[in-house]
Amino acid sequence: MHLTLEDIMARPAAYRRDLLNTLPGPRGVHLIGTKGYRGTENLAVFSSVVHVGASPPLLGFIMRPLTVPRHTYHHILANEWFTLNTLHPDFLEAGHQTSANYAIGTSEFGATGLTPLYSEACTAPYVQESPVRIGLTLEEEHAIAANGTIFLVGRVREIFVPDDCVADSGHVDHLRLDTLTCAGLDTYYPVGKPTQLGYARPNTQNP
Repeated sequence: MHLTLEDIMARPAAYRRDLLNTLPGPRGVHLIGTKGYRGTENLAVFSSVVHVGASPPLLGFIMRPLTVPRHTYHHILANEWFTLNTLHPDFLEAGHQTSANYAIGTSEFGATGLTPLYSEACTAPYVQESPVRIGLTLEEEHAIAANGTIFLVGRVREIFVPDDCVADSGHVDHLRLDTLTCAGLDTYYPVGKPTQLGYARPNTQNP
């Protein structure tokens, strides 16, 4: 198949959405937990989280255009704290259900049966069922003019991860964690057995 830009734009909107969402391949999927200024807890599934830097520790994600109320976005602006919680097969259906368009006064925790959990520092809710929980504060916001989306950058303030899933090198073992990935808006994949190579340097080859 060969599609030009004109070919892509000529396809139905749903086809374009699913094609472009799945084309890059499976990627990490997280539940983002927030809390609004009125105290409403919010939870939503995102597959756009990326590593931004390690010094300082920064992670970012894409927020869709503000053409309708975006509860996650408005809660982060109000509270500044938010959480990233990795998705796991044990609560896949509940995690996926958080993508439904609930009313702003409805907590996705209550609607899906997931459990909010707070730490001493973080004022946004974690997902108790998640094996990896990350607390962040809003660092920067960048508007993407091409399509009206927003790139939010958060500074990592705390991390909760099982001791036996982090190697001495710092590598996180997502196979042991049973982490899920996704491609598109509705298709989830298990993490497969990894191939780990040494740090690449000029004029050397990995064994």
